[in-house]
Amino acid sequence: MKIVNPVIITLFLLLWAIQNPVFAQNNNFTISGTLLDAGSKEPVEYASVVLYNLPDTTLITGVITSPEGKFSIPKIQSGNYLIKASFIGYYTLVTTVEVKNNSFQFSEPLYITPAVSALSEVVVSGARSEKQKGFEKTQINVSQSISQVSGNITDILKSQSGVTIDAENNIYLRGNKNILVLIDGVPTTATTLNAIPSSSVDNIEIITNPDVKYDAEGTGGIINIVTKKQSLQGMSGRATLNYGIYNKINGGINLRYTKGIWAIGFDYSGKYENNNIHSDLTRELHAQNTLIEQQVNAKQTNISHVAAFNLSATPNKTDLYTFSLKTMFPKLLNDQDIQGKQTNSPNENLFNRENDITFTRKVIEADFTYKKTFEKNRHELSLNTSFSRTKGDRPTKYYIDNELLEKGAGGGAPTNFTLQADYLKSVTKTGKIESGLKGFIRWNSFNYHFYNLDKVTNQWEITPQFSNDLEHREYIYSVYLMYSDSIAKKLFYKIGARLEYNTTDLTQKSNNEKTDNQYWFPFSYFLLKYDINQSNLLALTFNRRITRPTYPQLIPIITVIDHTTYETGNKNLDPEILDKVEVNYSFIKEKVQIRPSVFFSTTKNFITQVTLLSPPDKLTITYVNGKREYKIGADLDINYAINRHISINPVFSIFNANTTGQYNEIDLSTNSLAWTGNIKIAIKPEKQTEIQMFFNYNSPATLPQFKLNQIYYMDMAVKRTFLKNKLTASLTVTDMLNTYKWNIHSDNAVFNLKNYSKPQTRIFWIGLAYNFNAYKPDGSSQKSSESDSGIIKLGQ
Repeated sequence: MKIVNPVIITLFLLLWAIQNPVFAQNNNFTISGTLLDAGSKEPVEYASVVLYNLPDTTLITGVITSPEGKFSIPKIQSGNYLIKASFIGYYTLVTTVEVKNNSFQFSEPLYITPAVSALSEVVVSGARSEKQKGFEKTQINVSQSISQVSGNITDILKSQSGVTIDAENNIYLRGNKNILVLIDGVPTTATTLNAIPSSSVDNIEIITNPDVKYDAEGTGGIINIVTKKQSLQGMSGRATLNYGIYNKINGGINLRYTKGIWAIGFDYSGKYENNNIHSDLTRELHAQNTLIEQQVNAKQTNISHVAAFNLSATPNKTDLYTFSLKTMFPKLLNDQDIQGKQTNSPNENLFNRENDITFTRKVIEADFTYKKTFEKNRHELSLNTSFSRTKGDRPTKYYIDNELLEKGAGGGAPTNFTLQADYLKSVTKTGKIESGLKGFIRWNSFNYHFYNLDKVTNQWEITPQFSNDLEHREYIYSVYLMYSDSIAKKLFYKIGARLEYNTTDLTQKSNNEKTDNQYWFPFSYFLLKYDINQSNLLALTFNRRITRPTYPQLIPIITVIDHTTYETGNKNLDPEILDKVEVNYSFIKEKVQIRPSVFFSTTKNFITQVTLLSPPDKLTITYVNGKREYKIGADLDINYAINRHISINPVFSIFNANTTGQYNEIDLSTNSLAWTGNIKIAIKPEKQTEIQMFFNYNSPATLPQFKLNQIYYMDMAVKRTFLKNKLTASLTVTDMLNTYKWNIHSDNAVFNLKNYSKPQTRIFWIGLAYNFNAYKPDGSSQKSSESDSGIIKLGQ
C-alpha cells in the first residue's frame, strides 16, 4: 500500500487536470510563408520547417513544404517563436517570429542556402547536419557519419566528445561504461548495440545531462537509438548496401507509406562480418612463482538480421496512436586458438587449447503509445507500454590438445515490461509542469551447465562448481514531477525530482540460496540557462543518477576463459550512485561554434572489475564495489568553416579520476589523468562531392589494478551524390595506418600482467545509398553486454 497510494493520488490529480483545462489561450493563428533556393530562386519542395517556442527552444510542431515551396503552421497562439528550415543539400535556415493576436505571414520569401557557404546555427558539416549539440544531449545523424558504412553503431559513436570504445566495443562516456541504452526511448534487452545495423538507425542521441523524465539508470548517461521513420504522404523509401573488402557486408531497406490518417513503415537491415584478432597475454603469479605465456588467435563471425514494422494513426488533430514491432537475430561465432606454456621453476608445461563459443540471440520488442494533445506543447497526455525479450543460447566446446574434453550449455531469457504515463500542463504563458508514473519489471531465468569428459567411462559428467541455474526478478516503481519557466526572456530554469522504489531478488536453484534487496532512491535535477545575447549562452545543470548491476556483473556463474582464468559475477554488488554538476557555454557565430563545458562528479559504491587469485594457480575475474570515485573534467567542441569548401571539427575531452576503496588484498585506489582528442575535416571541392578525414587519439589511462596504453587511428571517406541527390556513393578506409590496438598491463602485489590485442581494423569500404520518392528521415536497453569480457582481452 505504501506504493499504491501515491500512484492512485497522482493518477487522480492527472485526471482532474485533464478535465479542467485552465489557462486556455487563443490558438487559431497561423504562421505561413514560402521557401526558395537562394541561388536559383526556385521553390524547395519537401523541406522541413520546424517551429520552436522561445526562450526555452522547446519543439512545438513541424510541416513539409509543398511543390511550390509553401508552408503553413496552424493552431499557433500569441508569443515568440524560432523557425528552422532544412533540407538535404542545404544549410539550416534559422529565423524568429513574433505572433501578436493575429496570423503571421512572411512578406518576403525565405531563402535557404545550398551547402557551400558558412555554418548556420546548428550545422556542423555536410548536407544534413551531422551533429547537433546541446547542453543536455548530442544528436548524431547516422547517414552523414564517416563510419556509417561499417554498419556498427560503436564506430559512429567513437568520434564524439568524451566517448571511448574499447577492444570489445564497450562504450565509455567520460570514462564510465555504465550507460542506459534505449531504442526509440524505451529500454531494450538487446545485449549489444552492434546487434542493430546502422542502416536501420536515423540518429543517435547521447544524453549526458538527462532530466527526471528519463529513467535514473545509467551513471555514465543515456544512449538512445532512434530508428528511421517517415511522415511524407505516399510511398517512399531508402536502400543501402556497404561492402568491406573482403569479409564484411551490410545494408538494408526502409519503406514508408502514408495516406490519410495512416502511416505504415517496414525496415530490414542485415550484416555479415568476419574479424581476426591476435592477442598476447603474459601473467606472472608472484607467490606461486608461476609464469604463464600464451598467444590467442581468434576468428569472430558476426551475423545480424533486424526487421521492424511501424504503424501510426491520427484519427483527428488531438489523438495519435503508434505501434511498433521489432525482431533482431544477432549471432556471434567465436573460435579461439590458444597456444602457450606454463613455467613453475624448474618445470615447464606446454598447452594447446581451442575454445569454440557461440552466442545466439532472438529478440522481440513491441511498443504501443497513445498521445492526447489538448494544446500542442502546452497540454498533453501520453500513455506507453513496451515489452522486450531476448532468448539467448551460449553453447561452448573446449578442446585440449585437439581433444574435446570440456563443454558447456546455457542460456537465458531477459525480459523487460514497462507501463508509463506522462502529463504536461502549461500553468502560465511560459511555465509548465511535467509529471509522470512508471512501472518497470525485468526478469530472467538463466541456466548454465558445465561438463567434463570422463576418459575412463567416456561419459560427460557435470561440474557442480561451474554450473548454476538462477532466477532474477527486479521491480522499479517511479514517479517524477518537474517545473520549468523563464524569467525576463533571458533566464530559463527547470527543476525536478524523481523517486524510485526498487526491489530485487536472485535465487540460485542449485542450493536454493536467495538474495533480496529493497531500496528507496530519490533523484533531483536542476537546469539554469542564461541567454547572454544572440551568440552567447551559459547553462548550469545538476543531476543524480544510479547504475544497478548488469547480469554479467551480478550473476554468479563461472565462465571458463582459459585453463587458468575464469570469470564470474558478484551477487552481493550494490548499485552505484552518482551526483554531478556541469557548466556549459555556447558561442555561435556565422562561421564558428565553440562549446566548452566543465563538470565534477562523485560516485558512491562505484562498480569496477578486479582479478583475484584462486589458489593454487588460478585467476578469477569478477566485479566489486569501490568506496567512492571523484571525477573532474572538461569537454571542448569547435566547429569552424574556414571557407566555402573546408570545415573542421576538433573535439577534446579531459578528466581526472580519483578512486578509493579496498577489496580483500586489492587496493582500489587510483589517481589518474586521461584525455581523448579527435579532429574531423570536411572538404567539399564541389557541390556533390565531400571528402572527410578523421583522426582520433586516446591517452594512456589508469584503472583499478590496470594501466591502459594510448590508442590512436585515422579514417578517411569520399562521398559523391548522383541523380539529383537520390544516389550516394562512398569510398571509406577505416584505420588507414593500422594503428588501433589494445595494450594493457598491471603490476600489483598478487600478479604481473601484460596483454596485447590487435583486431582487424583496416578495412576498405564501398557504399551505396538510394532514396526514392523523396524519402527523407524525420530525425525526429538494458545494458551491454552479456558477452562483455571486461578489461583483459583474449581475442574474444
